[in-house]
Amino acid sequence: MPQPIIVEDLFELGDWDIQTHDEHITIDNYYKNYDQIVDTFEHMPVEAWKMSQWTRNWKDYYDCRPAFNNWEPDINKRDARLKRINNLIYQFTGAPKINIEKTLSFNVFKHKKKDVPNYMQHHPHYDVDMVNCLTYIDPHCSGGTAIYTNTELENKEGATLLMDIRKYNIDFIVEAKPNRTVIFDGNALHGAYIEDNNVYHDNWRITQASICRLVYE
Repeated sequence: MPQPIIVEDLFELGDWDIQTHDEHITIDNYYKNYDQIVDTFEHMPVEAWKMSQWTRNWKDYYDCRPAFNNWEPDINKRDARLKRINNLIYQFTGAPKINIEKTLSFNVFKHKKKDVPNYMQHHPHYDVDMVNCLTYIDPHCSGGTAIYTNTELENKEGATLLMDIRKYNIDFIVEAKPNRTVIFDGNALHGAYIEDNNVYHDNWRITQASICRLVYE
C-alpha cells in the first residue's frame, strides 16, 4: 500500500552532536526521524545505477540510486535546512558560497556473492572542487569511508564498483554509525569501505550522498 510522505518532514534534521577533526567533521543524530527513514527504505523499490553494457552490476552486486526530488517543497523549511548545513560547511572550507544539491540522493548497495575478500572495496574516486556530505542510513554500518593518499587513478567505476585496493594507501577511515553524517574534502581520494563484506550480503548498505560545490567569486 502506498505510504504518503512530506519530504521535509521525513528528513527533518535532528539535534546535532558535532565533532570537528583535522580533516573531517562528524555529525551524529543527523536526522530526527531516523527510524522512519530506515522503515521507508525497507519498503521501497530502488532503481539500478550505472547499468552500462560492461557493468558488473546485477552480476556481482546490486548498486542502486533512489532519490527524493521533492517537487513542491516547503521553501521555508527547505531553506532553513540548507542554511544549517551551509553554515557548517562554510566553517569547514571557508568558501564564500556553496551550492548544495536540493535532491536527496542515496546509494543502496548489496553483494550478490558471499565471502568477498576485505581487499575488494568500493572504487576510490575524486569529487573535484566539492565537499562531500555523506550520511550513513542503514543500521548495520560495517566500516565507513576510507580516505586514501592522493594518487593517479583511472576511474573504472562505471564498469565495476569493486576493486582490489591493496596497492593504495589508506590515510584513515571515518567510522560509520547509524544516522551519522561526515563532511570531508572531495578532492581527497575516497571510497566506501566495508570491514566485513558478508554483512552486506545479507543486508543493504544505505548512504545518502550530498555533493556541495564550492563557488569562489
